[in-house]
Amino acid sequence: MKVSLNWLKRYVDIDVAPEVLCDKMTMSGFEVEEMTDLSATMDNVVVGRVMKMEHHPDADKLWVCQIDVGGEEDVQIITGAQNVFEGALVPCALHDSHLPNGVHIKRGKLRGLPSNGMMCSGEELCLKEGDYPGAEVHGILILEGDWKPGTDMRDVLGMNDVLIDFSILSNRPDCNSVIGIAREVAVVLGKEFHGPDTSYKTSGGDVHDYISIRVDDFDLCPRYVGRVVKNLRIGPSPEWMRECLRSAGVRSINNIVDITNFVMLETGQPMHAYDLRYVRGNQIIVRRAHDGEPMKTLDDKEHTLNPEMLVIADAESPSCLAGVMGSLHSEIEPDTTELLFETAKFRRDNIRRTARALGMRTESSARFEKGTDVMGCTYAMDRALQLINELDCGDIVDGVIDVHEQLPEQRVIHTTVSDILALLGVEVPTETVVSILNSLNLTCTLGEDGNSLSVTVPSYRDDVESRADLAEEVMRIYGYDHIVSTPIDGVIIRGRKLPERIAADTIKELLVGASMREITTYSFISAKACDQLGLAEDDSRRQVVSLLNPLGEEYAVMRTQLVSSMATVLATNISRKNAAGRFFEVGKLFIPKSLPLTEQPEELPALSLGLYGEQESFFTLKGIIEMLFARCRMEVSYRRSAESYLHPGRQAEIVYNGEKIGVLGEMHPLTAEKFGIEGRAYLAEIRLETLYAALEGQRTFYQPLPRHPASVRDLSLLAGVEVAVADIEAAIKKGAGKVLESVKLFDVYQGHQVPEGKKSVSYSLTLRAPDRTLTVEECDKVMEKVLKALEEIGISMRS
Repeated sequence: MKVSLNWLKRYVDIDVAPEVLCDKMTMSGFEVEEMTDLSATMDNVVVGRVMKMEHHPDADKLWVCQIDVGGEEDVQIITGAQNVFEGALVPCALHDSHLPNGVHIKRGKLRGLPSNGMMCSGEELCLKEGDYPGAEVHGILILEGDWKPGTDMRDVLGMNDVLIDFSILSNRPDCNSVIGIAREVAVVLGKEFHGPDTSYKTSGGDVHDYISIRVDDFDLCPRYVGRVVKNLRIGPSPEWMRECLRSAGVRSINNIVDITNFVMLETGQPMHAYDLRYVRGNQIIVRRAHDGEPMKTLDDKEHTLNPEMLVIADAESPSCLAGVMGSLHSEIEPDTTELLFETAKFRRDNIRRTARALGMRTESSARFEKGTDVMGCTYAMDRALQLINELDCGDIVDGVIDVHEQLPEQRVIHTTVSDILALLGVEVPTETVVSILNSLNLTCTLGEDGNSLSVTVPSYRDDVESRADLAEEVMRIYGYDHIVSTPIDGVIIRGRKLPERIAADTIKELLVGASMREITTYSFISAKACDQLGLAEDDSRRQVVSLLNPLGEEYAVMRTQLVSSMATVLATNISRKNAAGRFFEVGKLFIPKSLPLTEQPEELPALSLGLYGEQESFFTLKGIIEMLFARCRMEVSYRRSAESYLHPGRQAEIVYNGEKIGVLGEMHPLTAEKFGIEGRAYLAEIRLETLYAALEGQRTFYQPLPRHPASVRDLSLLAGVEVAVADIEAAIKKGAGKVLESVKLFDVYQGHQVPEGKKSVSYSLTLRAPDRTLTVEECDKVMEKVLKALEEIGISMRS
């Protein structure tokens, strides 16, 4: 909320520097985001009176002017403007002056004659027509009034001001107004708050002769107040009002429209003025919009409404989108003679949804969204009518139409001083507690026992509901610096990580050691992720938990797999021209037990891996995974899989104790294309429950290097092309027993000298006993057992 210091001074006697005020307001709970000194944008620019004008001897279109700027001698300034005349009051930028547009003015010469400054246009002073009459006229700005030459232009334009931007918390909508801030300023400075005058005179008549008002939906509009003003005298607003509006960034239009904007900014209660000529049937109806009902708003945009939106309609069609913006034909025009003033209370969530649905956010909707005071409607109306009287811009018709259901009763909180102090933990004198509450308009009555309190809460303080709120009000004004820091008194308990967290850290350290980078992605993914992966319609991973209020379409469901998130990360890095990448993520899968949800879904830990780049391959990924399982001391095997998002001939399931715990492979070209991935990429996903269980309680054991030599035997086998390498290795391990130290595949061959439908597979077997050197006979017996185990699955020695 940006507030002008000069505007605040209309209600509070501020006798401290702006910096001091900002510090005090911050300490009372109103953080100052920014302070802007408007006077610093312009200096050495004064009012000048043109005393004499002559044509430049060497230029017909230039005038040599002698200007009175309040000094002992007139100043000579040369100009090419043709709207200047003798006796005119003009803004003059003297030697070594600065303008709001950043220009630095110095004395110089024009066609050989000295010019000691510059006469300024409205554009050069960064003014609009609403800021000062004539500001947008081509030429020099001609000043109104009888200003004394030499007067600082900052005084003329109201720029001797400071703007303070306060951060208003959501529980204080009453401070989205100048009066709300002024009340707080008065409290922190210990000054008296002088509210604006709201008295006015009426001119007779009866408001019911001009208009009737009906509210159909009190749930969306608890209160609607209307008054009529006739014999309008529309014209420019006085300078003081234009300055106030300009400080808030609002353009001055005319006295009537400016009053509605001024009252909204001053009191926080939005208002609207209707030209009664365009209120058909002399009737206002507050109702829900009809489905598909069209309306063109003041910004000349056509909108299609629905029954969730509230409108202010006449007998035929909507005249205003309640709390947001009026229709194109509801605005006040120069020839308007009669108007209806409206103030109302609208339900804030409805205004928020309407503004969001139509993509419209206005000063009015912003205030209604945060909440307005239902009892403040009449106060704002009275203030507007008082300004009508003060500016003599119309005659007020007798009578008010105030349509509402039962208004809320004034809230009274009964508590004690001791209860408030017990919450604070700070000793505050009783008289100080009472004084602070009263200064905040929380009318406080102290009981005869000197302890009990009865506090009457004003309607605009919706946030004060209990003694805890009263305690907060006392403390923020009394000062948080009165709170004395005390050390925590207790027993220090050593914390430790959960086993699952320790296991996860172990896995992460291992993968980082393999040159992989950890990523973290949202647990929310697009509902289309399963389609991108090409999962079957009956795939259990399509049973997802949908979010009721998602951040957007891309974050609509809870993920049941990690690979789509990993594929998105790979695609992003590829699009940014990163030549290669290795990534992993440890995250959760959210598996619903039933849909629709009746209980919380299962949260299963999982690991995803992703690689791409010229040096990466299926076997690089498989090697990293095998290193991971070796660290977990888990004997896993691999078998063919049929994941739709992986290449059909370059993928495998990871099996542990006969159960599938993961999958790895190269991305299917069609899947890669859907994600925008060019070239080959490799993915893996592994469930982590088994790995966590394997790592829990594991200890590191050290053993000496082997003392006895190993025997190495090579095998060249002939197997069917359909036989998996994993099956061959399983048979070798079964036959060799405990003396087999390692088995390595070093050649696979198909072609010449190999029968059709067969492949040649060559292995190197390392045999070693821990307590002796194996004899040739022992090694031969081991190899016989290996060959016998291989024969059982149809594999023979290659001749």
